[in-house]
Amino acid sequence: MKRAILVCLMTLVTAAMFVEVSLGKEQALMEGIKQTRSGSQPHPIPSSILPELTEDKAYTLQRLLTEELVGSGMPIRGYKAGLTTEQSQKRFGAKSPVLGPLFKQGELAPRCVVDSKDYHRLIIEMEIGYIAAARIDKPVPDVGSLRKLIKEVCPAVELPDIRFAEMKGITEADLIVLIAGAVSSAKYVVGERVPVDSVDLSKVKVGLTQDGFTVNEGRSQDAMGDQWNALLWLVNGTISRGYIIEPGHLMITGAVGHIVPGKPGHYDGIWSGLGKISWTIK
Repeated sequence: MKRAILVCLMTLVTAAMFVEVSLGKEQALMEGIKQTRSGSQPHPIPSSILPELTEDKAYTLQRLLTEELVGSGMPIRGYKAGLTTEQSQKRFGAKSPVLGPLFKQGELAPRCVVDSKDYHRLIIEMEIGYIAAARIDKPVPDVGSLRKLIKEVCPAVELPDIRFAEMKGITEADLIVLIAGAVSSAKYVVGERVPVDSVDLSKVKVGLTQDGFTVNEGRSQDAMGDQWNALLWLVNGTISRGYIIEPGHLMITGAVGHIVPGKPGHYDGIWSGLGKISWTIK
């Protein structure tokens, strides 16, 4: 009997020590991300610190980090989907798209100038943006219901920073944590808004030139095969992760075409039926 009690106590102590060590690693990871977010320094790969990092745990860390950033005066501007194409999922070894917040701090105006020195690994993603017409705090059952909750659509460019020291071994969970972590260098540009019913979103084509040379072409279906399905996934995924979509929030549904390295030059993006955005990287 005494032996059984002793074994039980040792098991509980071991479990408690494991939890304490795990929490210590999580806190160290969070602190490391917060310390590097104000510059171009690379992040540690989260899964290298937390080998047991799962998708659910990654979203929990993302939420905790987001709450801290919002509390420090960085309001949420909207939400983004990533890895919404088969190509991008294969590139990063992901099984599904990922999502996370967009912060107001990252919004840039068209014709902006972006300094590549502020980034560790700058990339360009051509996207389509949606503006919420109402508060969304519960799952949306279908696309028909979703359409009533969106008032405007717009061209958008995301300029995220892949801030890992090395790319080998990156997991889907790592990218989930990174979405909230790279806030200072995670910029995005939003073009002119138009009423959502004025554009056939199934037929939007996108082209991108760098100094006059075409570097990307795509079509709206590149994001999960259909823009409205991609948006529905983003909205419901956002709600399921504990976030709330407020009126006026921007939602972007993932890259159209392929991801382009952000090299110095002048860029012109054109969205058929939506308009144009120009910017410069120096």
